[in-house]
Amino acid sequence: MALRIAITAEPIPSHVSALDYVIGPAVEQGHHVVLHAPPMFRREAPRRGVEFQRAGTNWTCDPLVQQTASEIWQGSGNSPFNRYAFGHLWPEQAEAKARDLLAAWTRERPDLVIAECSDLGAHLAATILGLPALAADNGLGPVLLDLWETDVAPALLPLYKQYDQDPPVLPPLVTPAPVPWFYPAPPPSARAVRRTVAAFRTTLPQPPDRSDSSRPLVYASLGTLTTAMTDLRTVVGSAYREIMAALSAIDCDVLVSAGDLAAHLRSADPRIKVVEHVAQPALLRHADLFVTHGGRASLLDAVQGATPVLAMGVLADQPANAAAFARHGLGRALDLTATRGEIADAVTAVLGAPRYGAAMRAARAELSQLPALDLVEQLDGLSDLQD
Repeated sequence: MALRIAITAEPIPSHVSALDYVIGPAVEQGHHVVLHAPPMFRREAPRRGVEFQRAGTNWTCDPLVQQTASEIWQGSGNSPFNRYAFGHLWPEQAEAKARDLLAAWTRERPDLVIAECSDLGAHLAATILGLPALAADNGLGPVLLDLWETDVAPALLPLYKQYDQDPPVLPPLVTPAPVPWFYPAPPPSARAVRRTVAAFRTTLPQPPDRSDSSRPLVYASLGTLTTAMTDLRTVVGSAYREIMAALSAIDCDVLVSAGDLAAHLRSADPRIKVVEHVAQPALLRHADLFVTHGGRASLLDAVQGATPVLAMGVLADQPANAAAFARHGLGRALDLTATRGEIADAVTAVLGAPRYGAAMRAARAELSQLPALDLVEQLDGLSDLQD
């Protein structure tokens, strides 16, 4: 049975990639899929074989939003940043997103809505129209659940009352990893499903030539969002320089992917190559260590490549993710402010201990055994809940 499936995304650069575990199966199962997302993702939809409809704005690109958020992060830390971002900014943007979706879904009613877990406007629109809805975990699920009762739901309540709706409730959650990996107290509705990535991200135009080198390959990337916020960009640039200095003292080859910061990161060491972007899931099949910001998608890319990590969490869910992977023996975690000496010691320790690779291979096997996402089955399950 072919369904009309509406998938929604919020304006964070990596977030359509974070939804590939939903988009890919929906396309493969023959459903008609529409990506309702801000204009920044217009080109991403056809790359994945789905229709695009504009919904919401690129509000995260507003310089004032970026400046205020980065000042809170730098001045007060990650917890106040999370409360500001998810208890203020996201609810503030929900009404505009809901209006766009209400118009689109009234014209053509979808059979199933799969909204990013942080897409509060999509949750509201689906509630108003009585549409079956799932929340797709984009990595922010643990943060949202932690703040739901104290910050998120209270901020949304006036908007829900405006539309004569009951108090907001997060839709049932699907997540692309074993639930205990990231949820200390697993939500009852969470269901883990198999993770997939878009086909174009699984191949490298030119795989790294390792024929003339016996040195381990270290890949470093601190994500895309971190370079967009002014104050944060400065801190992350400093972290990249410490990482590169640490790696230059180790007998290894290095590839650094740093977005538009790449032009500002120069290295005289011929073993260190700095690029803007790379097909990360494909590259991690060749790497021996991944120095990462600890974003959910990046960590799962590492698991699927069986590549141990040195995680240096930056913001939102990332510090907790880094700590979780360290607890599971999948690598080590350091603060973003770690010195080059501390970074070098951690890199040497991970590269020198086979147990990290063995733990990653076991995690990859566990991840691969998750059930495939069956959209008809999910819709039937939602219907049973409503009955």
